[in-house]
Amino acid sequence: MATMVRRTRRMVGWGGYMWLALAAGCAQQANASARTPNLVSRTPPVPAPEPVSAPAAAAPAPAPPVATLAEPPPPTPRSFVAWIRERLPEGGEVDVAKGEAPEVFHTARPGESIEKVAGLYLELSDIYLLNDFAEAIRKANPKSRYVLKPGTRLAIPHLVKEAYVEGDAARIGWPADHVLKGVYMRGDTAGGYLYTGILDRMADRGMNAIVLDTKDTDGWLTYKSKVDIAVETNATKPAAIRSLARTIRFAHDRGIRVIMRISCFHDELVSKARLDMSIRGNWGGPLKIGWFDPSNEKAHRYIIDLAKEAMDAGADEIQLDYVRFPVFGTKNADFHLKERNLTRVEVIRSFVHEVHAVTQARHVPLSLDVFGVIALGKRVDIDSLGQELSVLAPECEALSPMVYPSHYSKGFMGFDEPGAHPELIAVGTKGSLEQIANVPNAAIVRPWLQDMNWESPGFGPEYLRAEMKHAESAGGTGWLLWNPGQDYSYAFQVLPKRPRPVVTEAPKPAGAGVAPGATGATGQRRGRRVRHKPV
Repeated sequence: MATMVRRTRRMVGWGGYMWLALAAGCAQQANASARTPNLVSRTPPVPAPEPVSAPAAAAPAPAPPVATLAEPPPPTPRSFVAWIRERLPEGGEVDVAKGEAPEVFHTARPGESIEKVAGLYLELSDIYLLNDFAEAIRKANPKSRYVLKPGTRLAIPHLVKEAYVEGDAARIGWPADHVLKGVYMRGDTAGGYLYTGILDRMADRGMNAIVLDTKDTDGWLTYKSKVDIAVETNATKPAAIRSLARTIRFAHDRGIRVIMRISCFHDELVSKARLDMSIRGNWGGPLKIGWFDPSNEKAHRYIIDLAKEAMDAGADEIQLDYVRFPVFGTKNADFHLKERNLTRVEVIRSFVHEVHAVTQARHVPLSLDVFGVIALGKRVDIDSLGQELSVLAPECEALSPMVYPSHYSKGFMGFDEPGAHPELIAVGTKGSLEQIANVPNAAIVRPWLQDMNWESPGFGPEYLRAEMKHAESAGGTGWLLWNPGQDYSYAFQVLPKRPRPVVTEAPKPAGAGVAPGATGATGQRRGRRVRHKPV
């Protein structure tokens, strides 16, 4: 594609290796006019169409309104004690004799250590990390040794103050104005010591969403998934998140929504372990370029099962990334489209429609990451990627074009260094909105912004502030910040502190249901760049 010149790169930073150039699933950027769409009608959930044929256009119908769920009433002391008792491991007991907050004690069994006991009670603790909780138990029981003598009675400190809900009931959902302002979050960040600190700094500034990896393009899961293919291929081996539901709950406690990002068809691990799901070469065998065939039904089922698992854990939104055809390395690929009378656009729309039926049934918004270059509306790019905004806009609740200024080619719009021009955010946002201006029931546009010092002279707090302003003035509904190094200190400088919002239930249209829906002080860290093969 003529407009696409950048290659993917990996970034090595203080948190490990990070994807950078293709950002939330892309490699280049776009252009773009403004309209602020509403989340309106959708078709009711219908059986998913066969991915081998293009589905008929969905008829408009009521969409899940964007509302938040009211917080459940606090449990009575008796019900809270019963709730705790149901979750106690062997050796645990509740003491309510004092008539105050219940206290929990544990009688050690043979072979138990303080760390093992901490693991048994972590789900009942308001401390996030296992090591920190184990240290709190040690301090509460100073006479106890690390390896416990059987029969030792330990006080378990830092219990949650009330029963928490799980699954669908745990969702916060979108705010009434649909505006989410969030950051990208890697799995190892969410599973580590930086997580709660980032959440607190976000909440203090009115930011209300994180985009958390379910799996990235390498194919590794960020949590211990129980999906068959993930288990079969050992894709959960390096998972940093102990409990996805608990990780989501700690965000919800701060009024922050969790958007679970799934790298769809780019999957280096599983596509090579399960060749029946990979792209086929024109000789009939698998083409091992790290991609699923976008029309492969088993690949569809794997992605949908991961989405279901994320919703079961309380995710507020499902985000599909790499929901497209690969653009490099496909010279000898055979997608078998001609014999089925299909186009790439139809294949991608069919898959998104299939996922949307599943998320709609759970009243969970669906969003799509799309190439920023698509905002230009050039047919060659649309047909190559399979991403056509006017076709996808009715099939989801949000479109997130990746419109990073640094990803435009030199000379774009006459700029010698496009990365020095944060106003290009407006070009991509407006262009995306223009593409769907006449589409009934279209999704909102929530652009990805560049929050990293990558080929962007002058990048800093004011650059980022300008990006935010351009996204909003161009008609975007919220924004997301991409920094694979996880350093959002510039954003925290730009956004002033303010009181944390109270999560309340939004008004519901008549007849509608309810929809659920560390950073250093010196700024960005560039890190060493390592080339990665194009995708």
